[in-house]
Formats: sequence, C-alpha cells, structure tokens
Amino acid sequence: MHLLSTLRVILSLTGVICANYTIFTDPNSASDDQTSISTSIINGVVTGTDYYPFISQLYITENNGSSYNFICTAELIGQQYILTAAHCVSDNSLRLRSPSLYRLNIGSATLATSNDLNNLYTVTNIYSAGYSSNLANDVVILKLNKPVPSSVATPVKVYPYKITASLPVEVAGFGSTYYGGPVSKTLLRALINVSESSSCSAFNPDWANNSGPLVCSISPSGNDSCNGDAGGPMVAKLNGKRVLVGTVSYGENMDRSNVVNCGANNVSYYVRTAYFVKWIASVMKVDYNTLIEIAN
Repeated sequence: MHLLSTLRVILSLTGVICANYTIFTDPNSASDDQTSISTSIINGVVTGTDYYPFISQLYITENNGSSYNFICTAELIGQQYILTAAHCVSDNSLRLRSPSLYRLNIGSATLATSNDLNNLYTVTNIYSAGYSSNLANDVVILKLNKPVPSSVATPVKVYPYKITASLPVEVAGFGSTYYGGPVSKTLLRALINVSESSSCSAFNPDWANNSGPLVCSISPSGNDSCNGDAGGPMVAKLNGKRVLVGTVSYGENMDRSNVVNCGANNVSYYVRTAYFVKWIASVMKVDYNTLIEIAN
C-alpha cells in the first residue's frame, strides 16, 4: 500500500484523525460530551483484568497537562516496561515524540477519570524497533518512571510458536462495538481469525507469511480491532492463560473506495511479538527466554 495511505489508516487507529476520550486535570473542565468518538473492538464483549492482567491505556497531553487524551491500548511486558504501537508515540514524520507527553493507566479494565491522574505512570524513555525506516516495525517499548507492583498488574508472556490460520486468537481494547460509535469505558475482547489469504500481501507487501514481523487477520464475522485499539493485544491461550501473539498495528478496507477501515471486509495487521522478542529483551536487559511462555 502507498506510504501516505498507510499512514492515514494508521493514524486513524490511534484516534489522531478521530476524536477521542479526554480526562481533565480539573474535573470542572469536563463537559457532558467529553467521551467522544474513539471506536474500538468490533463485535466485542466486556472482559476484565482476570483475563487481561497486563492491560494498559496510553494517554497524551497536548496542553502541558491540563488534559489527557486516550490514544492507544498497551501491555505491561515487564515490571517497568510497556509495549505498544510505534505510531502511537510518533509524529507525522515518523519521529518519536517526547516521553514527557505520555501517561499510562495500568492494570485497569476501565478508562481513567480525573480522579486517577495522580496514579498514572509517567514515561522516562521510548525505544523504537526501527519504525521510521520500516512501517512493519510498528512497535515501541516505553520505560516507566517506577516498577508496577504485582498487586496492580502482571506482565504478559510472549507466544513463541508458529502462527497458523487454525490458531484461535483474540483481540482486546477499549471502545465501541461498531465503527464510528461512542466510546465504551470498559475493556472489550473479540475472537478474530488469522489469515493466510493472498489479500494479506496484496494490501501490504511487508507481509509474506505469518512467521515474519506481521500477522494478518481477515474475519468473516466482522470481529476486528479499530480506532483506539492500536498497540493492544492479540492473544492466544497457552497453559490456561492469555499470552501475547501480537499487537494491533492497522487495518484497511479491501474495498479501497470505502473509508471504514475496520470490521467486515477489512484486512488487519498485527506486529508479531515473538519476531521482536530478542530486541525487547535487549532493551530490558534480560534473557529473552524469561519473556516467553513454553507449553507445559
């Protein structure tokens, strides 16, 4: 796909093009409609931190901390490290933005409110896997200002095995159940399908198969990730728990005249976490074997 159209689709998934959910430092600043459009899991059902104990929400301020906009979903990958999509923290020239702009609500299945601001984590460093030179490398690590206690959240493990079209996978994030609808303040999840269709490479030449940096999904049911889900988890079950297969990057309608870039007739791409696990381990300064989940 052409670079500019790819960027537009990616930006729409973060809520940069769409309006999004805002929390205010001063609660009196909030209006009745502060919860505006930030569409998310299509055909999703409500879920919680019992299934997703690593779930996190990324917020940005554009006004020196007067308010924070929810922009992306994320995962706790280590006690002091967050995994999310690179485009969530990049400008239109693909340059990383300042870590000081971001806050994280970690281990909560509901979006933050003004009362949560003092409990949000700050970001001290952002590490990129090379997104500015290759859009397939749509992943970053955010280092937090302090470790997250296990009573708040527990890091997700990485799924290290081959990904096939028969692998049951699920995606989770925050938002509405239909494109363009109002935001949901609770975490949603939906079953999706891994695809090996020729459409996967037709719409993204960076995809050759699901063993590379990207996993492709085309869901006949219309179950899909969407705006606000970027950076959020695609998971599979292993040893009775959800482990990280990939993170939401972007999707595109296979009818290029249709601007609805999530849901039915869409092809979606997820950054395959195991492809980047050695890089993740090098940033965290740990053995990559400590990050993966091995089948019992």
